[in-house]
Amino acid sequence: MDGGTHLHLLPSQDSQTEAEGSFAQLYRQAHGKAGLSRLGVGAILDWLTRRGGDAQGIDTLLEDGLPLTSDNRDRVKGNLFLSYLFHDLRDKLRTHMEAARDAGDGPFAPLPNGLTQQQKLNWLRAQACISLNLVLDEWAADLAGKPAPACPFARMARFAQGFFKGSALYARADHDMVSISKTGSNTALHMCFSLVEASLHLGLDMAVPAWRDAMWRSRKELKTLAAGSLGMIVTFLHTSKLEPEGESAVNPTTGEACAFKVEHAADGVRLRLDARSITPFSTGNDRIYTGCPAFHVSGMIEMYLDWVLDLAIHHGLHQPERPVIDRPWPQRWHHGMAAE
Repeated sequence: MDGGTHLHLLPSQDSQTEAEGSFAQLYRQAHGKAGLSRLGVGAILDWLTRRGGDAQGIDTLLEDGLPLTSDNRDRVKGNLFLSYLFHDLRDKLRTHMEAARDAGDGPFAPLPNGLTQQQKLNWLRAQACISLNLVLDEWAADLAGKPAPACPFARMARFAQGFFKGSALYARADHDMVSISKTGSNTALHMCFSLVEASLHLGLDMAVPAWRDAMWRSRKELKTLAAGSLGMIVTFLHTSKLEPEGESAVNPTTGEACAFKVEHAADGVRLRLDARSITPFSTGNDRIYTGCPAFHVSGMIEMYLDWVLDLAIHHGLHQPERPVIDRPWPQRWHHGMAAE
């Protein structure tokens, strides 16, 4: 193995960094109960970086004293490859998001008339996913046109495309490199929108700066969830009724489910995930997991949340809808009534 790289499994509990009874602690413990250990991804990403994106020999690295099923090995490899590639995707997404915001197009374009607040959120979620998917298509095409091995990301993309095409696991799910990237990225956006949706459902009625600060303080909940295994994430979304229709992030939600609760802390208001929906889950074939690829890319989940908060504020979705009778009278009505 290159440079003496060895696998590092993270413990199922970490009492030094997780508060007693917190979502993070209970979530991690549930993975342990399911017989799952999280793989320390950083060392493997460093190994891939030293090799210029060449993943040859990764099977030997993963099997270093760990007997893995073929499905477990492929699931881990797929996430590792995307974690590496998303370091290239991150800046392209940020540039696209900033351009859409400045131009007022894509999900920043005016919404259709006559929508309820819930319908507006569903519309924005779908438009944001569609916009993101277009970037993913362009990104993959751009990588395919770059020379390898001169570009390490192009080299990895070619390797990953062949891997996904030949993997029985991903073939059963009808996924290739681009489609699995879309699925994961859309789910990340969906959770960011779920945070906004929860703030409305729970009645947080704040001015823009205070609301944005509260949502930003809540980002750790999204990162904690993203650090879990795919099976645990999907099970949590299902149990907490956060799954959209058809399990696709571009489909609408009812807005009735709320997996969050309000916490008033010394540093301000934040939303916390409700741990009651945590359920230990394993396919029975897995021993190790990585967490979502975006979790291993510095600032990527924060970037998704920042974009969703910008969208919510841009379209006035940072405060619950007020009943018509609670809205201020138009100024002209005051003048008219005074004159009578």
